[in-house]
Amino acid sequence: MNLKLLLILLLALCGSSVSICMKNSTDMFEYKDKLYYFETFYKATWFKAALACRRMGMELVSFDSDEEFDKVHEFVKKKSQYKFTDLSIFTSGVMKDIGQFHWINTGNPMNVSRWWSGTPDNKGGNEFCVNIWSNSKQFLLNDASCTWLS
Repeated sequence: MNLKLLLILLLALCGSSVSICMKNSTDMFEYKDKLYYFETFYKATWFKAALACRRMGMELVSFDSDEEFDKVHEFVKKKSQYKFTDLSIFTSGVMKDIGQFHWINTGNPMNVSRWWSGTPDNKGGNEFCVNIWSNSKQFLLNDASCTWLS
C-alpha cells in the first residue's frame, strides 16, 4: 500500500493563535515554552509546508539546542514508531550563504549539531532547505532541495 504522507512538524509559541482543541491533541507536545504539532497528511515542497503551517497560525520547526532536537525526536519516534521508511520532515532551516544555515522564523544561525555525516553538502548546488530525515531509525538533519516533496 503506497501512502502519500507528509510529515510536517509544526511549531507554535505558547500564546499564539493555536486553538484550545489543538493544544489538547495527542499529536502535540510542549517543551519549554514551545508547542509542537506532528501531522501526517500529504507530501509537499518546503514552500507549501511553510504555507500550510502559516495557515494554522504556526511555523515550521526550529531548534535552539541539541537537547530540544532530541526531545522532538523522542516525540516523533513515539508517534511514528519508525513505521515510515525514509521519513522526511521539513524544518524552518534555510541556507543564508553557502554553508551557512539559519532558521527563517527567527533569523538565528542553526546551532544544532545533529546532521547526517557529510551534510550539509549542497548536493547538485540546489539544497537550500533543511529537513529532518529518518532512515534506519536515525533521525538527523539534512540539506535538501526546497522543491523536493517531503
